[in-house]
Amino acid sequence: MKKSVLPIILIVASVILIIVNIVASEAFDRKFWMRNVSSILLIVAMILTIRSQQKK
Repeated sequence: MKKSVLPIILIVASVILIIVNIVASEAFDRKFWMRNVSSILLIVAMILTIRSQQKK
């Protein structure tokens, strides 16, 4: 159970960063999309990590 706490914390932090980025952004340029894509990829990686730990 403790092994899956850190990925969940990272998922929550990434979601908060995405929301803050959307609210605080004035222009939807390339930097905006790269920040959001990197957070989304981090979320996907943590979900895959949780799934692989549950299979073991």
